[in-house]
Amino acid sequence: MLSGLMNIGKSALNASQAWISVTGNNIANADTEGYSRQYVDQRDAYSITTKPGAQGMGVNAQQVLRYYDAFLERSYVRQSTVSSRWNEQDTVLTSLESLFNEANRSGVNSSISQFFEAWQDMALYPDSTAHREALLSYADSMGDMFSSTVDSIKQIQAEMDVSIDAAVARVNEIAKSIASINKQITANTVEGISNPNDLYDERDRLVRELATLADVETIDNGKGNFRVQLTTGQPLADGQTSWELEMLPAQAENRLKPESTYQGQVEFQGTDGFEYTLEIVTGGSVGDTPPPQFRVSLDGGRTWLRDDNGQELRFDITDNDGDGKVDSMLVKNLTVSFTDTENFHAGDCFDITPKRGLYWIEPTRGPENITPQIYLNGTENTDRLTGGKLAAYFNVRDDNCNRYLDEINATAEALIWEVNRLHSQGVGLNPLDYAQGTQVIGASDQALGSAQAMHAYSDRLQSGNVNLHFYDKTTGDYVSSGMLDFDPNTAGIQNFDPSVHTLEDVRDAINRSFPDAAGNNMLVASIQDGRLLIETNPDSNVSFAMGADSSGLMAALGINGFFSGDSAGDMAVSDMLYQNADYVAAGRVNGQYQMNVGDNSLANDMGLLATKNVTISTVWKTVDNQSISTYYANLVTTVGSDRLQSKTNSEYHTTLTQDLDDRVASVSGVNLDEELTNLIKYQSSYVAAAKLITTADQMLETLLGLKQ
Repeated sequence: MLSGLMNIGKSALNASQAWISVTGNNIANADTEGYSRQYVDQRDAYSITTKPGAQGMGVNAQQVLRYYDAFLERSYVRQSTVSSRWNEQDTVLTSLESLFNEANRSGVNSSISQFFEAWQDMALYPDSTAHREALLSYADSMGDMFSSTVDSIKQIQAEMDVSIDAAVARVNEIAKSIASINKQITANTVEGISNPNDLYDERDRLVRELATLADVETIDNGKGNFRVQLTTGQPLADGQTSWELEMLPAQAENRLKPESTYQGQVEFQGTDGFEYTLEIVTGGSVGDTPPPQFRVSLDGGRTWLRDDNGQELRFDITDNDGDGKVDSMLVKNLTVSFTDTENFHAGDCFDITPKRGLYWIEPTRGPENITPQIYLNGTENTDRLTGGKLAAYFNVRDDNCNRYLDEINATAEALIWEVNRLHSQGVGLNPLDYAQGTQVIGASDQALGSAQAMHAYSDRLQSGNVNLHFYDKTTGDYVSSGMLDFDPNTAGIQNFDPSVHTLEDVRDAINRSFPDAAGNNMLVASIQDGRLLIETNPDSNVSFAMGADSSGLMAALGINGFFSGDSAGDMAVSDMLYQNADYVAAGRVNGQYQMNVGDNSLANDMGLLATKNVTISTVWKTVDNQSISTYYANLVTTVGSDRLQSKTNSEYHTTLTQDLDDRVASVSGVNLDEELTNLIKYQSSYVAAAKLITTADQMLETLLGLKQ
């Protein structure tokens, strides 16, 4: 019995010493990030059956464990990935919002207002060269403001790419580290005896960091059998194996029906933040009647592109030039074609990702696209990455920035069109000796109203014609007027048809439609680098002025236009006007074919554009009840609303995350007051255990003393 009492004291001494050691370690790591408070797994030792009954044999300090609540930790990981996403997104959107803030500085909207005010001023002095110069200066400033805003947004996109690359590299590092730690945990765990708590803490810390970068979840089957995966199911680390994420360049792939026999691929040029889905709706081969057709979606087939009238856009697959290849066509920002002309099958899809995207790399199955995607209705693709800083970077780069760019470009495109539509029918202080088109036609042998012409304003063209007026270059007297005739073999004037006539047809019509008294055509037209050039025939000794244009053809080609370009990034004043401000049109040729210097009719109409409702279109909406300035002001409101949404979400989810962190800390965190109490407690236990051994020793001495 006395030896048993000695063993009891010894076990109590060891247990108290273990508790003091663990308590000291807790105190030492009170401020260590990721450290979980530890405790001794203390259990009653075996007992022996004896008289007067079963007697315990002390205590066993079995192992050192962590205070850890798996449910709370998983909840924290899930919540922190959401708050990290919104915190980061709010930070970036704050910078993006500042680009549109015109409260304390001039911006795009104020420059638009100044531009139209300059037209109104010129209407008061239509014969003033000085007012023309001032107008050009304001126009140039407005173009610079558009371009500067676009460049700033693209710079933010470039910065997002840098942040994405760094985050992806860190995700891969963490995945490898977790797999390595899983291996170490397996090697260093002795079930029920020894636990590598420091490795468990380090693994939890890495999972927490990983959750700030991407939305992940964990599956813990004990020891090193631990899996971290994206919430969409793709593993990043499973046991001792890790997988990688990778940023891959723009690419395209087929999704063909099982019964399809199409052998080609889709090809594209250009970049965009949206992913394009091309779906064949009418099968067949090139040359069939009707030709094969496809429609286009920018959100995985949830919605399909529509024209200004709300009709679903269908793109014909053709070989109009007869070269045996599918004609290229302009689809939003991309030039699209196919490598094979036969056996298009209805329902076949071709996916184009015209940007660097994020992919989960699986060696046996190939890359899987997990790039975050926001649908046009604002909801998220839950089959892709949706959380963490990576989601924030991609959402800003591909959704926010691209929506803003599209709307800025739509504003600039509408402004260029409306101004050029009027200006192309006007006259300046002098008639013209030549007119160089400012708009590039991608394919001069394709119908100008088709996507195959690869022209930004193909959808603005209408059937109609163009009036031109001719004047004697020496005297300035009126000579004649005429319209383009697109079919000299048919009686009467045959009008322009955008679904039929090409840029080459326009050139040929100009070269034959305006003969002088001697039979020479007064105009000579040619195509240079996709632009139409009109010059007067020296033998005719005439100059010309543009008249009414019911087709929009001259505006679409940029003939006698005010602006060149078709977007905010390339908007510029026509070189011809820079060279001679007298060509800025303030009036029109009147009913008596006169060019009156004091005519301000066109300048007045230009000024009225400031408040005129015009049609402005993006791929997801068409607006025809707003002025250009109002449309842009609404864009500024949208940017502010997006920032407010991110700020609200950031504050809300940060609060939830902090609450969960506090709850985790209440379980796993070190409380110094509690540890000091424990230190005193186990110090007393140690003293008591030592006293027990001393008592047993004295009892033994007493017993041995009886022998004497």
